[in-house]
Amino acid sequence: MHSPPLSTSQKLSFGVGQIAEGIKSSAFGTFVLFYYNQVLGLAADMAGLAIALALIFDAVTDPIAGSVSDRWHGRLGRRHPFIYASALPLGLAFYLLFAPLISVADQGQMAMFLWMLSFTVLTRGAMTLYYVPHMALGAELSTDYDERTVLVALRHFFGATGFILVYVIGFVFFFAPSEAHPNGQTNPEAYPPFAALMATLMAAAVFITAHGTRKRIPYLPAATPNASRVTAADVVREALDAMKSPSFRWMMVGFIIIIVAFGVAGATSLYMATFFWQLNQFQILMVLLSGPLGSMVGYAFSGRFFAWLDKRDAMIWGGFAWMMIHASPVLLYLAGLTPPPGTWACALFLTAITILAGATIGQLIVGSGTTMADIADEHELRTGRRQEGVFFGASAFAGKCSGALGSYLAGLVLAAINWPVGQAVRTAADIPHDTLVTLAIIAHPVSVILAIPGLLCLRGYSLNREKLSAIQAALRPATDSATA
Repeated sequence: MHSPPLSTSQKLSFGVGQIAEGIKSSAFGTFVLFYYNQVLGLAADMAGLAIALALIFDAVTDPIAGSVSDRWHGRLGRRHPFIYASALPLGLAFYLLFAPLISVADQGQMAMFLWMLSFTVLTRGAMTLYYVPHMALGAELSTDYDERTVLVALRHFFGATGFILVYVIGFVFFFAPSEAHPNGQTNPEAYPPFAALMATLMAAAVFITAHGTRKRIPYLPAATPNASRVTAADVVREALDAMKSPSFRWMMVGFIIIIVAFGVAGATSLYMATFFWQLNQFQILMVLLSGPLGSMVGYAFSGRFFAWLDKRDAMIWGGFAWMMIHASPVLLYLAGLTPPPGTWACALFLTAITILAGATIGQLIVGSGTTMADIADEHELRTGRRQEGVFFGASAFAGKCSGALGSYLAGLVLAAINWPVGQAVRTAADIPHDTLVTLAIIAHPVSVILAIPGLLCLRGYSLNREKLSAIQAALRPATDSATA
């Protein structure tokens, strides 16, 4: 049975689901460390450790989610049951992460650490239940080399929309400055209602993507007949089998290294904007918005960019450009070439830089998604098994390294430079200038140096348009017989 062309509504429905991941990623990457450290008073290294420990949970659950959904039989196919089931747990766990029922003053540091760790793990677990099947679904919706890039770009476009929703709704409606909190993002009472609205939007986005793509279920690849239930040994074996692909190995190692450096930048962005650059609420909003808006520009042009350079070179050039752009504002500041902090000229300068950085890192993000679909084809030809979930589980884990390891490293940095904790810090005047400069140097020039080995690893990815065409031609007889 040959599948009809994807409709526009189906493409959009698939993409809309990424709003949920965008909301989660922006909140984790920008607010979680800041909220628990600067607002609730949890020590920075403990807050960073809670986020990093949750990554261990992801390292287990991501490949399990991929393997289980690869083998799932049912009326709703392989992916949709998990997408539907994740919506409500995801929203509830996310809300409780930002609405702790305890305080450092009453229950102490360890109790707050355990609360943060528990609901970070639960939020990530619910996201895994949705996100891995959703990414695998994208590879199954189309086998066309270029349409896959379009679907990934569309998915990330809506992911950037999730970032924008968090920033606009947060800073316009919840984090407004007051006499008690001149920097509104330090107001603890603003976070629970903000999280409640974000949780509702996340659950709605997940449901829309499941419901809007349900008519494609009859045309999607089915699980291997009589496939056994997944065991721990199966997960390990399939992960090791996936690692036999040189393209997969180099792609994952390179992407993780680069995205962790990107995560350090994200986890420190609110500290930098509030205290180093001394921006007001509207200036911070403008700069934060420019990141996802720049990414949207990058996603919009990624199809042509990837067709021109092919996927590997497009990712490498995008990553290299991001490194140069991200390091530039602090280097220019140290050279005395930036506008004074706190001015609108400074905010406009940072906005332009952030737009360019978002557009360039967007090429790497799109590439990480579209290459997984191609690697899954290569794997099927080699093994005879269709296992998008395994590869997209690995890709999901790599992406989460951005927020988790990046936030962990950021927490260690804040602790090492003796960054002041809690509500005692209201403005840049409360922090020694040398401490501010040290944070800026680590968050920008030093972090991009860490990404260099990642760019070198990406050179090991070897699939291109011609190789994939030959792979799919060899697979086509088997695919046709399986769907007949």
